[in-house]
Amino acid sequence: MSIADLKQYITLREQGDQTIPQRLSLLKTTKTNFLKELAEIQQHLQILNDKINWYEAKDAGIISESEKFKTYLEHLGHENY
Repeated sequence: MSIADLKQYITLREQGDQTIPQRLSLLKTTKTNFLKELAEIQQHLQILNDKINWYEAKDAGIISESEKFKTYLEHLGHENY
């Protein structure tokens, strides 16, 4: 929740129960935004893990030196990253 949203929430809370619908809407929007950010972070983590695994496999000689990271991702089904 942004500082501006937090301030708005506090102001609404101080106004009493008649602002419950607005607070609920603000909280639901905050949740939706958080879930989008979480999905993006999880995708970044997956890419990082794929890159680490690719380097480890290259270092161990499991993957040929000529194989590109893009090809490795395609083999994993992650070509959309």
